[in-house]
Amino acid sequence: MLDRIFLSNSYSYRKKKCAAVIVFIAIYLLIPTIVTLNVTGVVYTPVNEDYSDGRKVIVKYRNATQEVSVDRFVAMVLAKRLYMSSEVEVLKAESIMIRTDVYRLMGEQMIIDSSELGMEYMTTQQMKSKWGKDYEDNYNLVKDCTAATSGLAIRYNDKYIEARYTYITSGSTLSGASILGDEYAYLSAVECNNDKNAQDYLVVKTISNKDFVNSFEKKYDSINLDKNNLAQQIQIVSKNEAGYVLKLQIGNVVMSGSEFAYVLGINSPNFSIEYMQTGVKITTIGVGEGFGVSVYTADCMAKAGSSYEDIIETFYNKINIISE
Repeated sequence: MLDRIFLSNSYSYRKKKCAAVIVFIAIYLLIPTIVTLNVTGVVYTPVNEDYSDGRKVIVKYRNATQEVSVDRFVAMVLAKRLYMSSEVEVLKAESIMIRTDVYRLMGEQMIIDSSELGMEYMTTQQMKSKWGKDYEDNYNLVKDCTAATSGLAIRYNDKYIEARYTYITSGSTLSGASILGDEYAYLSAVECNNDKNAQDYLVVKTISNKDFVNSFEKKYDSINLDKNNLAQQIQIVSKNEAGYVLKLQIGNVVMSGSEFAYVLGINSPNFSIEYMQTGVKITTIGVGEGFGVSVYTADCMAKAGSSYEDIIETFYNKINIISE
């Protein structure tokens, strides 16, 4: 009789213990979902970080290369752009834009070298070095936003778009159709009045005559410049209505405003030049070339409750967000 009571009590104890273990496991598994929901507003099923449809990007590290999934590469590029905005809906929009450009440049290929994509990215080591104690939070943020939009890309007339973006505009984005041609008609001209409040909206940079000449001589072997007479050797050939320089001549070399900005390390091809005795004073408006998504305005939109779809559809006209 005592044996039966003992066995009954033992069975009841094991049953309660088993139930407690199951509850503990369920709570343990639920916590990441709750955290993800709080951070990104999206609940998704965790998957292997390198899960993909088979398309790969070859990434270069210091002493090696590695094939990674497109989504893994998207997260690496997104990490590089995190300084512009940490708003979840902006990051989701950017992840779709990055993926779209990767797919467009890959074409029918299943694998592509990152050097062919022309996108700056961060390796895990670079993220840890740059972010320090914030590494885990920042990495989870870009990874979650990439996962939440996995497989999504943007098409116009059944073709992947060139997903251009500008950090800060001069006050509005530029019309692709009127400046670049009909194939860029999806790039809308959009008022971005909030951009004028950005810290880097207007920046003045002074460059000595010597440094100015050296910068262009490093880039163009055949250029002929005299540091003592720069005002007579620089001619702005054309600008668009928004003030962006389209073409200019430096010495005997004709270049775009974007090339000029790149060589001197200034923020934008929307610039003016003031000549002084010892150097030039260059005033830039905005950061970037003025086309596509204004990240600063998108950040304001996200803070006001806009979704990533709202952001994409505001700056890209008559497009479709499709799932690959």
